[in-house]
Amino acid sequence: MILTITLNTSIDKAYRLAAPLVNGTVMRVEECIDNAGGKGLNVSRSIMTCGEEVVATGFAGGNNGRLLRELLDRDGVPHDFVSVANETRCCINVLEPSGRSTEFLEPGRTVGLESLAQLEQKISSLLPAADVVTISGSIPKGLPTDTYSRLISLVKSHDKPCILDTSGSALMASIDSLPTAIKPNADEIAQILGKEAGPIEELADAARELRDRGIGKVIVSLGGDGSLVACAEGVFRGTAPKIEVVNPVGAGDTMVGALAVGMKRGLAAPELLRYAMACASANCLSASTGHFEMEVAERLLEQTVVERMA
Repeated sequence: MILTITLNTSIDKAYRLAAPLVNGTVMRVEECIDNAGGKGLNVSRSIMTCGEEVVATGFAGGNNGRLLRELLDRDGVPHDFVSVANETRCCINVLEPSGRSTEFLEPGRTVGLESLAQLEQKISSLLPAADVVTISGSIPKGLPTDTYSRLISLVKSHDKPCILDTSGSALMASIDSLPTAIKPNADEIAQILGKEAGPIEELADAARELRDRGIGKVIVSLGGDGSLVACAEGVFRGTAPKIEVVNPVGAGDTMVGALAVGMKRGLAAPELLRYAMACASANCLSASTGHFEMEVAERLLEQTVVERMA
């Protein structure tokens, strides 16, 4: 089983427009797609699509928290959340005919330290059955910046591998806790090391530097230039085939889920990166946020190239 942790869950709404977005006017939505959101819940669906068992945990509150559980039940995603007093947020993604995507992300409501303690107890009860753990997204208001360090230490105390996917101060505050894997983009890895984002060769060196600190796998998202991974086996770069993007939101989360699956299955680094990139590309071909079809991913897998850099 793979355990996913999402502190800042949301109801994700994808609004598909029939015409380009015009500021300051009334826009009619052609189609609205609701999903249980928050990065870790997209990760959960990715894991299930890949054919592995998953349990999703984190915080859920109010009427939106009830809807969140119902949407996960609809998707067949097992879950075990800590209930909190404040309402779970909503996030809106506006999709134009051109493929342009505009997101409106509500901040997460305040969560108290008592709820964090309850979550730590729940995670402790779920860890014995977990093969891999993922921690994704932002930290809600009311919780300290070292929250992820606490959770990573908890996971490591049970000798379980942990993938961290976050950004900003939450990422900076968690690096020294040495998660098993992280997935920064080019700007984030430069921020961690106090450098400017340079060419791919410099990013590879930066990933290797972080790996040498004790993070087992450093996966760097390069946007249209693919991805790279620095790990014990070396440094590898992956290049995905060109596609007509439908909805890119959730692709990074899908990649994290596929990475967790690949780690559970013991895939070697080149195959791990190729598999994760193919699933992320397939996500971009689905209108529904954080969803993809495994048949599409398998087709893209054949066209995804991974080469050794060092």
